[in-house]
Amino acid sequence: MRQKIHLLKRNSFPAHSFFDHLLRGTEYYQGQEFERAAEEWGAAGWLNYETPINLKSQSGQIFCGGYLREVPFIFFLYAVYTSKADGIGAIKTDGFSKNLIFNAGRLVRAATTRQDERIGQLIVKKHQLSSSTLDRLIYDSKKQGKRIGQFLVEKGLLSEEALKEFLILQADQILVDIFKWRKGYFYFFEKPINEDFIVNYDPLNLARIATYSGISFNAFRSKIPNMKTIFRLSPYAEIKREEIMRKLTDKFKFIFSLIDGIRNIEQLAKFSGLDPVTTVDILYRLNTGGIIRQSREIIEYEDKQFNEISNVLDTLLEIYAFISHMLFFELGAKAKDVIRHSQLVLTKIHNGMFVGVPLEKPDEVTKDMILRNIAHYYPEPGQRILFIEAFCTLFEHLQTSIEKYLGRRLAEQATVKIKTEMKNIERYAKETSLRSHLLETFDNMVQ
Repeated sequence: MRQKIHLLKRNSFPAHSFFDHLLRGTEYYQGQEFERAAEEWGAAGWLNYETPINLKSQSGQIFCGGYLREVPFIFFLYAVYTSKADGIGAIKTDGFSKNLIFNAGRLVRAATTRQDERIGQLIVKKHQLSSSTLDRLIYDSKKQGKRIGQFLVEKGLLSEEALKEFLILQADQILVDIFKWRKGYFYFFEKPINEDFIVNYDPLNLARIATYSGISFNAFRSKIPNMKTIFRLSPYAEIKREEIMRKLTDKFKFIFSLIDGIRNIEQLAKFSGLDPVTTVDILYRLNTGGIIRQSREIIEYEDKQFNEISNVLDTLLEIYAFISHMLFFELGAKAKDVIRHSQLVLTKIHNGMFVGVPLEKPDEVTKDMILRNIAHYYPEPGQRILFIEAFCTLFEHLQTSIEKYLGRRLAEQATVKIKTEMKNIERYAKETSLRSHLLETFDNMVQ
């Protein structure tokens, strides 16, 4: 008995904001508004909605299909994904056909009838083979009943690693192209598969790859006229700010926490201690992830928070230079051992502040080194004041060593230097929570 296909329609999917985001993302992508598509698909991802779609089965097998004008490609992928089924799918439009292989609902392989997406064409572009050479190689591979990629590997013209990279690139091109299709039809038939896995994508994995395809790094960079460009959070990221912060890591978390619609790229780089190239790369990834969007404003604002932290760091580094130079003057090379020991006995919460910082070479220590470590090891906004405790704890260990090796008189000189800086801060620095914290920490240290 011939199986009847289960026709998927828009009302086959629940009325839920998850699918609203998927639909708007598709519409924006097809309109080449890739940043807005990234925001919508990113918002869908933060909803963590994975309720299965009811796909009818006959004789224990799912057989479903539908039309792209009513059910977008990403909806179809979601229906198969939540069913966790193995099987084959196909999608067709305007004379083109693409075959899809699924394992446990995830896309693992794709094939195409489009000539420009064939593996041979990709290899030709990369290795600059002539069309006639490719035609001959394809002819020889077919005579031996082998795929062109594996044939080239056996001939020593391609490595296994290179072939795998080409197959992934091909699968990405085949699949991403479908997001642009406004019409056509698709189907899925559940059955065991024995194909080798090339990729392993869920629907939102593939949507992110489509976004990266739409917003290349070069295209993103060309939209930044200078380092004065400002970014702000996308609407959904504003709502999910705390949740996003928990899932981001180190430098990404720090840069994300600084984005306020006021700081420009130059200020973000300066605050984080990162070089401009790294900063722009992080912004690119946050942008393609739908978390931030470029603002039209290019006004330069004063970064008061950075200025305050920068000024405090200047004070701390001046005190460190004074103490360390005193040690080198009195102890010579032994001062390096004293500084290293003082650094080693710092608590775990503080020692990240000086990773990669050549404390034993005080003239080489820079503010950017400390800022980079704050960005990497202390990305949470509430952790930023830890640099004050880290320096003051280091000063306490160094003072103990000065008193041990050089006597109380020289140790008191270090204390006098700290008290002088405290008076300068009290006299000239504006009243802020950071200033109060610094003075309180200094006061406790010199008691």
